[in-house]
Amino acid sequence: MRNLICNNEKIQIDNGYFFGRGVFETILIKNHPIFLQEHIERLNKGIKVLNIGETVDIRYVESILDRLNLKNCALKIVVTEKNIIFKSRPISYTSGDYLRGFSLKISDVSRNSTSKLNNVKSINYLENILEREKAIREDYDEVIFFNEKGFIAEGSSSNIFIVRSGNIYTPGVEEGLLQGVIREYLLKKYDIIEKKITLEDLMSADEVFITNSLLGIMGVSKIEDKIFSDNKVTIKIREEYEADIDV
Repeated sequence: MRNLICNNEKIQIDNGYFFGRGVFETILIKNHPIFLQEHIERLNKGIKVLNIGETVDIRYVESILDRLNLKNCALKIVVTEKNIIFKSRPISYTSGDYLRGFSLKISDVSRNSTSKLNNVKSINYLENILEREKAIREDYDEVIFFNEKGFIAEGSSSNIFIVRSGNIYTPGVEEGLLQGVIREYLLKKYDIIEKKITLEDLMSADEVFITNSLLGIMGVSKIEDKIFSDNKVTIKIREEYEADIDV
């Protein structure tokens, strides 16, 4: 039995504390949790890969959510060998962010496409955080990683998509990326082509957008010095996504 922690209670020391051996999910809560089943399924896959004990029953999570009575916020669930932590926080993104779009910096750190942790949402997340903080200090919103072979992998906390001549492309998971919940939703809903994407492909795209569970669909207005002004496809997809989750 894991120690239940809601917000700021005391944790038990385990290998999550010493070695980052744990998994987490960040879930958008509106009037109800969005894609809860998908998040818990990915959480449980990570628990099995890291061998950190029993999986988490979605009914248990639902009972905690009922107790906390959360609305219009972000919920982070962290699972280690001895602890399961529920921590809520406000949503920081505004309507103005979607109007202006995000600016992206390209990291000089390469993603290792062979890492066993690529498709685990591990709490061992420091490289992503450090690179994103560096990008923010340079007035960017997000940082994008290429892999060791020179193909796009992902953002520090997002998946990336490009639009060219009406077609939508995204890197395949073999490039060293985490399969995001929103990425999975889009692949099921739209005719999106998974392919190797080079820097040239990225910079010559008509549109670029990124996704994660809190952002949803965020258009990209700039990558380094390249400005992107077209966003018709991105706006259409975002509107359809928001209609789907507002049911």
